[in-house]
Amino acid sequence: MSHAQGIDWDKTLLLIEASILAYRVFDVAPTPPEPPPGYEIVDTWTGVDSLFGMDRTTEIYGVVLRATTSPHRYVFAFRGTASVMDVLDDMGVEKKPFTPFDKTVTVPEAVAVESGFVDVYSLSSETTKSMQEQVFALLDRYAASEYPVAELWITGHSLGSSLSELFTLDVALSRPTIRASNINFACPRVGNAEFVEFYGQQAAQQDPTTRTLRVQNVFDRVPCVPPESMGYQHVPSRFLIAFYKDARWHIDPNFIIDNHASAHYQAVLQCANASADKLCLCESLPVAGEDYTLTSEKPDPSDVCKLF
Repeated sequence: MSHAQGIDWDKTLLLIEASILAYRVFDVAPTPPEPPPGYEIVDTWTGVDSLFGMDRTTEIYGVVLRATTSPHRYVFAFRGTASVMDVLDDMGVEKKPFTPFDKTVTVPEAVAVESGFVDVYSLSSETTKSMQEQVFALLDRYAASEYPVAELWITGHSLGSSLSELFTLDVALSRPTIRASNINFACPRVGNAEFVEFYGQQAAQQDPTTRTLRVQNVFDRVPCVPPESMGYQHVPSRFLIAFYKDARWHIDPNFIIDNHASAHYQAVLQCANASADKLCLCESLPVAGEDYTLTSEKPDPSDVCKLF
């Protein structure tokens, strides 16, 4: 594994690819696309979207990969926003308590997370178990198989990042013997200050090799919500990149999507990894399968959530 500027590049590039795969599994189900080299798709899971507790719809929300050469390593990738219902979930600002899968575990009363995220994670329907129940059923099934989980890599993009952080905390609380790490992309703020503090107290967060890392484009507006003024905060460890398609800042939804897209994050990360100083500086960066280019520059931390 290669490490530079505090980031494991091989792992990060694999996990952005896995995050994109989670979208593709949703788009083309039930026929899954090809997994990354050295991995196989072993499972998917669903989640229940709900608007004000009604109109519940069930959608594929993630994919499990297993390494073919290290079959005790699993990747759980959560997909991001891919429907109108997801957009509504992203816009929520109300807070709810977090209840781990293991109901015997005590969570401080002050810990709270954004309601839309935790609803997608924990709601069930008449015909479908909750995402939370499904992902832990998978973990327990693997634990009883010939390939029990020795290493768990968790990832996601956008809404999927939020879900990935909830799952990472849940694993630490409900299955503490599993070694879990998380690298996610374009993550919104998931919970309040007490959530961030409690998250940081877990054993995996004390180890730099398993500590959750957020990869964030400084011109991406999604990580700026829900707002700090509502009491929301980020898990602190982050790796900044800086790219835009047509404009650094714009209120038009298309510009917001351009500076947020998972394929654009992947293109910039691949560019950075190929450079000697692990920094992507390019005025015309191609994006695979597209006829346009991106501008990528040195990230300035003062640009994070600027003009927002």
